[in-house]
Amino acid sequence: MKKYWFHIALLICIILPIVILVCLDYYNLEGYNYRFNRDTNSFEPWTQTFFDRNFTFDLTWKGRMFYPIFAWLLVIESTLGWRQIVDKKPRNRALMGLSLACAIIPTIYVLATNFFGLDLTILKMGFISGTPSVTASNEPSDFLHLSWPLSLEYLVFFASFLCAVLLAYKPKSLKIFSISLALLGAMGFAYMLDTIYPFGVFRPLQEMALPTAATAAALFDILGYNVTLSYPMHTADSLLPALVVSTGDKATGVAIAWACAGVFSLLLYVLIIFIFFRRTNISGFRKLLYFIIGLFGTFFANVLRIYAIILINLQSGHDAGIDFHNTYGELFGFGWIFGFILLIVCIERFTLVERVKSGFQTISTHLRRRKKNPLPIIEAKTGAQVQ
Repeated sequence: MKKYWFHIALLICIILPIVILVCLDYYNLEGYNYRFNRDTNSFEPWTQTFFDRNFTFDLTWKGRMFYPIFAWLLVIESTLGWRQIVDKKPRNRALMGLSLACAIIPTIYVLATNFFGLDLTILKMGFISGTPSVTASNEPSDFLHLSWPLSLEYLVFFASFLCAVLLAYKPKSLKIFSISLALLGAMGFAYMLDTIYPFGVFRPLQEMALPTAATAAALFDILGYNVTLSYPMHTADSLLPALVVSTGDKATGVAIAWACAGVFSLLLYVLIIFIFFRRTNISGFRKLLYFIIGLFGTFFANVLRIYAIILINLQSGHDAGIDFHNTYGELFGFGWIFGFILLIVCIERFTLVERVKSGFQTISTHLRRRKKNPLPIIEAKTGAQVQ
């Protein structure tokens, strides 16, 4: 146990703030009990906070469901690379202390935002940065009062854990925790980007939403729905593709921003698959083939995501569609990415390609032999010849 105490302590420090957040969120003990009032141009106490209305660990988009997934991946990576991280344990006690101090920063951050007044400072920072603070009817905007705190929280967690791992195991060992850290950092970056540039205003990513929307429209058309694709639809400063789908007496319409179109899933796929390939000895040709197949798979997973959201919106109403979008929508692309990586691992681990090739070669050889050496002709009693 003396040999492993540092690694176990580091893992506990990383996972601890997630456990604390689950408890605070479940029992509605979180802070951010302030709202910005446009009439008074100041923040005032607020009881009906977005954090109290939602259990954010149920949400994938602008929620905390990815924290437990991060912790699960971290434990798996630690288990798989246990010998390496034990061998790379820092010999300097000062480095150990700095690493653990960095890992404990998120816990201090969580306690400070919920019990010691840091939440109001964070909300003021978001307001100064230009994050939308109120709606047209002067109601609190979820961009400032929910999305901004969550986005900043993800980035604080990522930066702290990254520094802790670098101090503990040096840069070369980053590949051991590369997938879990990449997931956490990518989610924080995507949340913050959509918070600062809401409604698809960030044009480089928004342009990628149109092909996904067009393919979803084609899918609805093939399945017999009446569908109209409009582009561009102006919402504030954004240019969004919009779909209107109807069947019988039911109709629904949605405007699709880059986050809703799953563009983030494509970027996450590229990041994770490159990290995965660096940790394998797969041939270059197979890597290219796997990459292309996975890219198309991620794209069509996003198409199915839009299809499912619109279909639920059409059949069960707008609120049900929003709930599905926020809770299960991101799992389409995320589930495909990790399912595809697991498929690659199985193919390479059990040499499935080689086995299939060998099977085809055996069948081909057998058929050639049959062709060269046909079965003998047997005389039947009637005098006819049968093969």
